[in-house]
Amino acid sequence: MKILMITPWYPDKESPNSGAFIRSQAETLSKDHDVVVIAAKVNYRKFGLYTYHHETSQYGKVTEHRLTIYKSLPVYNQLNAWFIMLRYSRKVAREFKPDVIHASIGYPGAYWGYLLKRYTGAPYILQEHTRVKNNFRSYFHRQLTLAGLRKADALVAVGTRLGTELKSLLHRDINVIPNVVEVERYRYDHRPQTTVMQIGFLGGMNTPVKGLDILLQAIAGIQKDFVLHIGGTGSKEEEYKAQAEQLGIASKCKFYGFIPYNDIPQWMEQLHFFVCSSRYETFCVALVEAMASGVPVVSTCCGGPEDFVNEGNGLLVENENIAALREGIRHMMQTHQQYNPQAIAIYASDNFSRQSFLTRIEKLYHEVIERAKR
Repeated sequence: MKILMITPWYPDKESPNSGAFIRSQAETLSKDHDVVVIAAKVNYRKFGLYTYHHETSQYGKVTEHRLTIYKSLPVYNQLNAWFIMLRYSRKVAREFKPDVIHASIGYPGAYWGYLLKRYTGAPYILQEHTRVKNNFRSYFHRQLTLAGLRKADALVAVGTRLGTELKSLLHRDINVIPNVVEVERYRYDHRPQTTVMQIGFLGGMNTPVKGLDILLQAIAGIQKDFVLHIGGTGSKEEEYKAQAEQLGIASKCKFYGFIPYNDIPQWMEQLHFFVCSSRYETFCVALVEAMASGVPVVSTCCGGPEDFVNEGNGLLVENENIAALREGIRHMMQTHQQYNPQAIAIYASDNFSRQSFLTRIEKLYHEVIERAKR
């Protein structure tokens, strides 16, 4: 089968972890299929009326096209980006002749997929990884997103709650297929040899969505010795460091900054448990990466984690509730040794491995291809 994947999120030199889970999907599919990826984004730091840069690379058996479009004039900028993106992707599609188009992210993925379907005749699915309303940055964005979602041959959400949101908005069936997590990269038989609690947090810091401010407030009220390992970077990183100072826990917080994707397995091995304090998640890859390492977790009820955090691998606490999160962390400090690392890792492997994803997505591909032939 020939699969054309189109996405605005994908790893590149500037953002090596961005959309890493989409690259994992592409690599997984390439084991048995021909896969071409087109990743397109606008570079808002460079100006050009009709200027773009493109490069082609090979990642294993996956052919990758990265298209970077320079920003232009207001209003015209969006039209310019669409024109360049479609002209380039039509050229790739004409040469590749896909059997199915796998689009990601409602904007621009949904309508982009629809237009390529009109050109190639191949059916398209849209896999949503973020809240639908995050695509509604203007009337223009909203209308194109909704039109593309309604016209998709199938819709996929990475979590049940996100699927419910899509269904209530579009009144059509939604397939729930979780992200691929490369569980084989992680080992569960290594634990920190210290009585000082080693707690992990991993997430972007450009917005307050990951809730690090909530975690810092919660953990400041815990007297027991601990080290909070904080991975990730963004525009709010200095603000969080200042908050840790103000709360008197700076000496207990270790800020790592950006952690390369390949270094995450080793980073996880130093933890007794991992915390997700997010205000909202559609999935939460970091939680599953912790589980693949055999590490129990504490998570807020923020959307995605409710699908897979259970009594065998961790605790769920009320969302945006500092006291509840603090109590959950205290409880995990006392009980983390009662969890079975191997069982946690097996659960992650059974539900989020490459094969688990492949079985589900291939079935959906065949369904939309068969319907298109009728």
